[in-house]
Order: sequence, then C-alpha cells, then structure tokens
Amino acid sequence: MYFTRKLLIISLLTAALWGCVKTPTEPVKDKPVNLDSLDLPFPESGAIVVCEGLWNYTNSDIFLYDYTTGTMSENYFLNATNEYLGDIVSDVAMTNDQMIFTATGTNELIMIDYKIPAILHKLTIPYDRAAPRSIALVGDKYYYTDLYRDEVRYGQFSDSLELPEMKFETGPAPEDIIAYGGKLFVANSGFGDYRQDDKNAGTLQIIDITTGQSEYVYVGPNLVKLELDTAENYIACGYLNTPTGVHNNEPGGIVFVDLTTHEVKQRMQMQDFTDVQLSQKDGRIYYLTKKGVYTMPDIYSRALPQLITENNTKDIWYSISLNEQKQEIWIGNARNYQSDGEVIVTDEQGQIIRRHEVGKNPNNVVFY
Repeated sequence: MYFTRKLLIISLLTAALWGCVKTPTEPVKDKPVNLDSLDLPFPESGAIVVCEGLWNYTNSDIFLYDYTTGTMSENYFLNATNEYLGDIVSDVAMTNDQMIFTATGTNELIMIDYKIPAILHKLTIPYDRAAPRSIALVGDKYYYTDLYRDEVRYGQFSDSLELPEMKFETGPAPEDIIAYGGKLFVANSGFGDYRQDDKNAGTLQIIDITTGQSEYVYVGPNLVKLELDTAENYIACGYLNTPTGVHNNEPGGIVFVDLTTHEVKQRMQMQDFTDVQLSQKDGRIYYLTKKGVYTMPDIYSRALPQLITENNTKDIWYSISLNEQKQEIWIGNARNYQSDGEVIVTDEQGQIIRRHEVGKNPNNVVFY
C-alpha cells in the first residue's frame, strides 16, 4: 500500500526487535487450511483495512468493517483459513466480485471471490527476486510493479491468474501503479537512498499499453504515491524524499502532472509528506504529514492548507483513505510500526467519529 522510508523503518525495527514481538493471534493448531471456501462472509457494505504487518513475519491480514452493524472483524484470513494472508501485503485491486492482493515478501498474488466467498487462486511468482508491490486491472489483464526487478509484469485473469509472462521495463524500484486511458502510470521510487543516482529514479513513468513506449517526468526523490483526478485531468505524485534528505530537513511533497500533456501543472513542497488523496466530487486535496491531515480546495488555491485533524501524539500516521459516499476520512495509524495499529475515522471536516483497533501497519482501506 518500496524500500521507501516506511519499508526501511519497518525492516530495521523488525530486525532489531526480532523475537521480542508477540504474534498477534495464535492459530488453532488442529484447524486445516482450506484454499477454497471461506467460512466467514464479507459484509454487504463494508471497508477492507489492509494491514501489511512486519517484514519477514508473514502476518499481513485484512480487517473488515461492516457498515450495517458498525462492527470490525479482525484478522479475517487468520480466522477463516488458519493462516495470515501473506508477508507485506501492500495493495489490492477489485472488480465487481473479485479482489487480487499483492504480497511483496512472499512473492504472491492472491485472488479471492468475496461474494462467495472463496480463495480462487494463490500464484507464487516464479521469477528470481520477484517482489510484487502495487497492482492495477485493465479489462481481463492485471499489471503489477515489481520492486526488485524494475519492471511491470502482466498477465490475464478470469477465475484464476495466468502467469505474468509479459513485461514492461521500468525505472528503479517501481512502486505505485495506476491504469487510465490506455496508459500505465508508474512511480519509480529509486529505493530510498540506495538508487537515487540511477537513471529515471524519482520519475513518473507513463507507459502506452499498446505500443510499450514510455515517457518520464521527474517528480522528486522517493516517489511512492499516485492519485488521479480525472475531472481536473491530472495525476498527483507524492514523494517522501530520501532518508538522508529527511534527516537534512529537506522537504518531500506533491507534484501535479497533466494527464494529457504530461507537463507539470503545480508543485507543493512540505515536510514529512506521507500520503495524498483526491476528492472525485469537488477536486479537494487531502494530504497527510507527521503533523496530521491537511486539506486545500484545489491545486491553484492561494489559501494556506488547513490542518483539519492534528496528530498531537508520537504515533506514526501511515495512510489516509477517502470514503466519499459516507463522507469519511480513514487514517491508518501504525503507532510505532511494531505494535498493532488502529484506524481513526473522521468526517470531511476532520472531526473524529470513531476509532477501530486493527493489525500492524494499516496501509490502505478499500470501500465497497
């Protein structure tokens, strides 16, 4: 949801505290793993909180919020199958009845039908150093970024996943991916400090799906996040800066790129940038920093960004997601990366409505 600053910190803390962290829930030893049917139904209307867990602990899972009952179901896959979903599950893409998850640490794509519900297919990527990171769907094809192999791999899917035998070359350490208008938009992070001097590090790569041709727009170091505003015809590109840059008080920020001309429309620099979301109903921008959630009316506004939900704790707010149908903002609170996290739900004015305990490192929330 890179070795970006986030993944670097998670990995380092995991190594330092190896053996000192309690496994959240112990599986029932005599309960068999069933890769087909899932006994626990998904809510009719809900939110899926993806918790990526800790590197090498294989404790990624999802938490399900039921809008009808107002309850949160914890560790869905652990409780339904006696196993966690994978290691560093970082993204999910949805159709009307299917979800495909990427598991970076366990080199897997996991496809489920959430209407049945059932696990349809677990595909272990057979290529050396495979690390599926972010995923997008176009028709009957899936496209995912491979963090270590510097490529977008793709294949077909229906009720199962074909091997991703086709590929596009990318810049170093590709992270987020969005498909729109016959093109793939890819965030080439440059892997924190490690590969910032490599060609096309920190660029937005625009791949024509038909021709395979690429165009590159430089954004900034450690580019990790992409969001579309199709009404205003731009893509927001969020970059963290490198760990060294952050240590030197250099800003990260958001660069807004025109979807047609691929020219930069606007730049915003800010300290401790973390995440960005765009309203599809009024063009409003919401972004997250260490201080909290900010908003501004649009990219051309001369008004100062407004802090609507302040983080006055030492907790690490990790992600934000918008549910515009319910007029809610969901903040993923990773706390210290090691302990279980929470989601903080606010209204669109930033007032806290409720909180829910979830798993480690909630990096994404998907609404359906």
